[in-house]
Amino acid sequence: MKNTIIKAKYLFLLSIITFSLNGCTDDITDINEDPLAVTSVPPYLLFPEVIVNMSSQRVIEFAGSNMHAQQWAGSGGTWLSRSRYTLGVPSVNNAWTNWYTTCLKNLSLVELLVETDYPDDVYITAQAKILEGFIYSNITQVWGEVPFTQAGNPAEYPYPEFDSQETVMEGIVTLMDEAIAILEQDVDSDIVDDLIFEGDKEAWIRWANSIKLKMLMFMANIKPTEVSDRLQEVANSALILTNEQEAKLQYSSEIGNENPKYTFINNYWGGNINLWYAGKPLVDLMNDLDDPRRATYFDLNINGVYAGIIQGYTGVAYISKINVDNVQADTPDRYSTASETYFLLADAAANGYISGGLAQANTWFIEGVTLSLDYYDGSLGEIAQTDKDTYIASLPDLSTLTTDEALDYINDQHYISLFGNGIEAWNLWKRTKSVDFDIPNLSGATDVIRRYTYSSNEAAANINIPTEVTIEDPMWFEK
Repeated sequence: MKNTIIKAKYLFLLSIITFSLNGCTDDITDINEDPLAVTSVPPYLLFPEVIVNMSSQRVIEFAGSNMHAQQWAGSGGTWLSRSRYTLGVPSVNNAWTNWYTTCLKNLSLVELLVETDYPDDVYITAQAKILEGFIYSNITQVWGEVPFTQAGNPAEYPYPEFDSQETVMEGIVTLMDEAIAILEQDVDSDIVDDLIFEGDKEAWIRWANSIKLKMLMFMANIKPTEVSDRLQEVANSALILTNEQEAKLQYSSEIGNENPKYTFINNYWGGNINLWYAGKPLVDLMNDLDDPRRATYFDLNINGVYAGIIQGYTGVAYISKINVDNVQADTPDRYSTASETYFLLADAAANGYISGGLAQANTWFIEGVTLSLDYYDGSLGEIAQTDKDTYIASLPDLSTLTTDEALDYINDQHYISLFGNGIEAWNLWKRTKSVDFDIPNLSGATDVIRRYTYSSNEAAANINIPTEVTIEDPMWFEK
């Protein structure tokens, strides 16, 4: 509720300030100037717009990434098109433009305003850097090579170059290091009472480290020796380690503040999930493991079992629907979760990137599974404790397995835990290939989708946009 009030307050004040700024021009004489008029936006007022716009793209424009992760399947309309890799020009343009123009541009403005008008409030700059890095992590995971080093400076770079994914990910790690260094200073600085952590400085440090961990794990796929020391350092740092600490935007039942997918199904489907069904790879995996989260994620089909469908097919009479409890008004957009942290640490230890080996990997693996199961406590999808205990007891001790066997278990459980987080689940598959994916029916593809086509708006405006990239081209971090 507090976040809802904060959001409403900030957006109301922002509208007033925007009106005041738009109502003034440089050529008005002094006699017509209102000495009480607002001429500068306090930087904290820009944060709600950035966070809300950032998440709205993730939740609705990239809802199709749940199909690309083959955890959900669309049975008709837009969602069947997404399952068949027809991406939709408006969605691609909306997300690209919103993330670059509305979000990243405003964060650059935040840093400029702090520098010029609020130089003591360095913590706000750190928050802006972390949000900037997280947005870039989403952008590069969707498109691969993107403007980074020359982005946000049209006066100097009207046609920004597209940086390699390696450069972007290294740049994100640098942004996290810069932000953490600022936040670890003991100075008298304001911090934004934000919609994610409500101004908790330590929470922002944990999130920055967690973003850094994830980027380094992508890079470790290609250059493990080069990033091993940095991975060990971040593994010993403050990270998101409990469900209460996770980074998310918590939507609410307040009108205008509902989860965008919830608004969509209420506006168009009368509150019922009519075209979202279970993807076969996820259901098959969970059936093999007798996973108790099946009832949380899916409905039983007409035969009383859980069944998924290969992407692109339309015969859904015997297929499980996505459980509507997963798309409620207050369903959050989860940015970085505690279970993800533990699975990444277990992955790193099992691979030998950090110390601990398979024994430590097993400890972190069990913690990741436990946190994923516990996440639904007190919610409509709550899992009985006896079912949790039985499931955890059924899992092997990773220290008794080979490295490849252990990694299969870690990455399978990581994949299961990311249900509903399409971008994250899709990119986990790209990195690990732990689950067998199908090429969608009638997609015209010869391989699984790896990236989106670039925005047609960007293509029309930027002569440096790559022209030979297809949606099937692997990401740099894949092997």
